[in-house]
Amino acid sequence: MVNSLLRRIGRWTAVGSVPARIAAQFKTWPADDFGRFADASTGTGMPGAASALPPLLESVQPPPPTSIAPATFEMRFMKLHAERRFDQMWDLLAEDAQRAWGGREVFMRDMPRLDDDVELLDMQVVSVNVIEGWTDEAHQRSYSNVARMVMRYRVRQQWREWTFDRQVHLVPAAGGWRTLCYPARVRTAVGR
Repeated sequence: MVNSLLRRIGRWTAVGSVPARIAAQFKTWPADDFGRFADASTGTGMPGAASALPPLLESVQPPPPTSIAPATFEMRFMKLHAERRFDQMWDLLAEDAQRAWGGREVFMRDMPRLDDDVELLDMQVVSVNVIEGWTDEAHQRSYSNVARMVMRYRVRQQWREWTFDRQVHLVPAAGGWRTLCYPARVRTAVGR
């Protein structure tokens, strides 16, 4: 008798969907998952059956990526250099520098390496200034909104430790900064 009563109640669409509607009030779905369930039904097999899921909302977009600070960018670049991860360093080069290298494989092969007995102990940012314009005299190129930084590096080679400062220039690019790390110029002998 109970089975026949349940079958009759199950045939009534309005009554059959009540438990699903109540359950939907207590379920929560991440905003970015709503699109997956746009056509979900309660499984009654009847067209137009009430959805067991909450109504669709506009997809919540993540905030735009924030720009990485110039100092953080340069520290990451030098850490990759110390770890000899040149393939990852390539993506951090400015387009002008990439063109000057001639390609990823050339960069990975010819980028100067730290000697095996040299260890980068520490990096510090001495100063950071974003300047309106800067001309790279060595490469005859001008840039705007350049981050000019002085970095202090502490290194050890066997028993000897020393510290040196180096000026670095970064140019703005999509998603942050790119470094102007050019290949060393090949010196040619001039004979007369």
